[in-house]
Amino acid sequence: MGLGEDLRLLSEQVRKRQAFIKGEEATKQALILPFIQALGYDIYDPTETQPEYVADFAKKRGGVMEKVDYALHLKGQPALFIECKATDAAPEDHDGQLARYFNATPSVRIGVVTNGIRYRFFTDLQSPNVMDAVPFLEFNVLAFTDRDVELLRPFTKEFFDATSIQGHAEEIIFVGKVTALINELLRNPSESFVRFLLAEVELVSGRVTRSVVERFVPIVKKSIQTTLLDMMTKSIQQEIAQNSPPPPTVTAIPAEALQRAAEASEAPGVAQVETTEVELEIFRIVQRMCSESALRQSISYKDSTTYFGINLGKVTSWFLRAFTNGKKKSLVTRLPLEQAAMLSPGFEVESAPDGIGKSRVYFNAATDIEKLRSLVLVAYEEEARRQSSSPVDGGGSTSESASGA
Repeated sequence: MGLGEDLRLLSEQVRKRQAFIKGEEATKQALILPFIQALGYDIYDPTETQPEYVADFAKKRGGVMEKVDYALHLKGQPALFIECKATDAAPEDHDGQLARYFNATPSVRIGVVTNGIRYRFFTDLQSPNVMDAVPFLEFNVLAFTDRDVELLRPFTKEFFDATSIQGHAEEIIFVGKVTALINELLRNPSESFVRFLLAEVELVSGRVTRSVVERFVPIVKKSIQTTLLDMMTKSIQQEIAQNSPPPPTVTAIPAEALQRAAEASEAPGVAQVETTEVELEIFRIVQRMCSESALRQSISYKDSTTYFGINLGKVTSWFLRAFTNGKKKSLVTRLPLEQAAMLSPGFEVESAPDGIGKSRVYFNAATDIEKLRSLVLVAYEEEARRQSSSPVDGGGSTSESASGA
């Protein structure tokens, strides 16, 4: 298996073991050593994975030598330190302890402090052989993306290269900061950003005053939202096209056949919707969960070329939208980001693009929906309440049948 598959398997094991693990030693054995093994290191070879490594110049009062939990060796030299804490401890509370070990060993350029769930990676970008105060990479074994896996790959035994670590760390930090800046600009365009756009499109003649900028801020926001929605829709359609088998070669089609096909099509010239088994499985799981709610309102689904919507009666009364055609599957809800994140522990959660919903939760397979029961029920019940309080959507009794689309 590859790194991604190994980490996903480990993630499932961590979920099952986490509640039964008490103390630092159990955390090492059940969570951290399997992680080291997933990175390709031989955890049974003390010349490669050395436990209780003594950092030569790190002494406690009284002259007792301090020991880092694990030192990963490459070419006979320690290259990466891992300081371990119990799974219920906050790793950031022990950054200082790791720094003492790191600063005492010049050959080590990477230090990690972890509780078996969260891994904080440090290096020495600010001053040589002095560990930075802020990690350049954080990895959560219960909530990671394909990009996180690629960021972790240079620290595997196969690809580890101490001489290129600083460049890799700088790239991670730079990309992270630029991504955060772009994300903020797209959500809340700054005055300078709006001025830049106005200058580029040459829409305003004369001096661009603050009042002109304020007038164009909502227009810029709307333009950004439209662009992002268009990019996402095109991306999904491209995924569908790439994953679809090529059409059969046809030399000639009789006019009568074309006419019959046009009459049979509900929307001639528009891509036809195909409801997949994955979408139906998601619906069945959600339907079963909702049947356990005290509200007991029937639900239905409406499929489209871009997403699979689950609603209460009317299509506009949706509470979940499943995106399953791309490489990354996700559920979009109307719940605020903070609430969705709280209801989806261990899952990657982010804001949904405006016009689609409020929060997006990523998952790998339809069976993951079972772990999102709290999210599903809250979204369902919130939509039912919204319906009952709205004079427009209040017709809860008009729900379509569960099999209708």
